[in-house]
Amino acid sequence: MKQYRFCSPKAIYSLLLLLVIVCSSMNTPDATMRRADKAYAKADFAEAAEWYQKALEKDPNNVQALYRLGISWLELRDPRKAKLCLQKVYELDPKFGQKVIVNLAEALHQNYEFEEAKKYYQQEIYSTGRADWNYVEVIRKRIDECNAGQALMVQPSVAQVVNLGAAVNSKEVEYVPVLTANDSVLLFTAHDAPEGPEQIRISRKVKGEWQPSKEYLPAHDTKRGHAIVTISPNGNQLYTYAAAEGLRSFDQTKGAWVNPKPLPIPLSQLANETSVHITEDGTFAFFASDRPGGFGGLDLYVSQRFPDGTWSAAINLGAAINTAYDEDAAFVDSKTKTLYFSSRGHNSMGGFDIFKATMRDGTWQNVQNVGFPINSPHDDLYFTLDRNRTSAFFSSDRPGGMGSQDIYQIVLLKK
Repeated sequence: MKQYRFCSPKAIYSLLLLLVIVCSSMNTPDATMRRADKAYAKADFAEAAEWYQKALEKDPNNVQALYRLGISWLELRDPRKAKLCLQKVYELDPKFGQKVIVNLAEALHQNYEFEEAKKYYQQEIYSTGRADWNYVEVIRKRIDECNAGQALMVQPSVAQVVNLGAAVNSKEVEYVPVLTANDSVLLFTAHDAPEGPEQIRISRKVKGEWQPSKEYLPAHDTKRGHAIVTISPNGNQLYTYAAAEGLRSFDQTKGAWVNPKPLPIPLSQLANETSVHITEDGTFAFFASDRPGGFGGLDLYVSQRFPDGTWSAAINLGAAINTAYDEDAAFVDSKTKTLYFSSRGHNSMGGFDIFKATMRDGTWQNVQNVGFPINSPHDDLYFTLDRNRTSAFFSSDRPGGMGSQDIYQIVLLKK
């Protein structure tokens, strides 16, 4: 018969004591900070925030934990929490971290506390001096954005902004809304945050409600990894964007999207072309490109389709529209001759704001910020108007959404 040897009570006690010591060491402040710092280094800010909060439970004045928790909250689009952390860092040690002042200013800016944000931005300029003139210009731009935010916030509201909810949005990323079929079908792009293969999804409106979205194209389809950009007015061409391939078009044949091909010159010209909009009559293409000869960053261009299907040379929309910063995501309402687009320049209150301009005497004039609450200190992009011109859709990474970026509806208020 096989004999078994049992540990003595003393040995068992020693083993349990060792286990307790090991487990306790895993929760020491140093171990907690190591876990937090490791997550922070991987840009996993949600996990980093969790561990930094645990570290602060043991040491509320841990400046390193407070600072990195504040940055994590900024990355997670929670400027209110970021502000509280960074304010405490500033009170404990104003010189901690090379950018603590500007990060605090950024948190205040994103939280619509424009006047306070300007004070810290100005302080950052004083501390920098002329050592880095380009950086000073960046900070001055941020002050201009705060001034724009203050001016826009006091204007009468022109619309109500509504999150489209769980039928369309998720805890991840949704953007580029495209309306089709008399505004009863919504196509959009989704992907896992922070990175992930893009997937085109579809939601249908039934009795005034958007239904839970489904994958529009099969997972094995060659268009997986492409973001939708637009659909041609006749519904026969699908336009997509992929970072490695740029803008491409697909033809519809028997209900399937086939024949993928890059957009022709001049719509694609060995540069970064990120978006395209085809006007309702199919005659003009408005697109964004960073090709040489522009005003800076992405510029908006227009090209006219000839009867034989070829396109004219692209024309830059000029200084009235384009700035030294990025302009993207054009949408044209042909009936009212209004161009909508997003820009980091003009009088943006921060990030991309949505603007509009009207065509008069052959030129685009009177560029206007469409105002608050449509715009925010965050990125507001991909404006698209419904056929009745009573509502519109766009995407934004503003706080309060369901995920990193959500799709919103604009309900235009009657004047």
